[in-house]
Amino acid sequence: MSEFCFECGLDATARHHVVPQSRGGTKTVPLCDRCHGKVHERSMNTKTLTTEAMARKKAQGQRVGTVPFGYDLAGDGITLVENHSEKRVIERIKAMAQDGMTLREICDRLNSDGVPTKKRQGQWKHTTVWRILKLA
Repeated sequence: MSEFCFECGLDATARHHVVPQSRGGTKTVPLCDRCHGKVHERSMNTKTLTTEAMARKKAQGQRVGTVPFGYDLAGDGITLVENHSEKRVIERIKAMAQDGMTLREICDRLNSDGVPTKKRQGQWKHTTVWRILKLA
């Protein structure tokens, strides 16, 4: 049993939330690709919906975003707790920067010394070091 587009009557290919989920919507209507595209072009954009969804999660006390280097997420899934070994790496990065090393030189040193990244995989990148220095 196929569904038909709520708007034009063609075969429906999507279920569209009348009120976006990020705004608490739960009800959907069937729409074809053409009508579904029209709805999104005139009334919603990803940036706005994401911003609203994150604000709503924060208001409900939920954690949003990544866990910064130097911290871990506590068992409650919300609270940040200090990661002392990562804090020592931050101090080391700051000292290398104060000694005049470039971001890439700092990365090379961390990588050659086998210092783990936040995710414990991959190599240190200059953008990560820059972000750590900016937040430190």
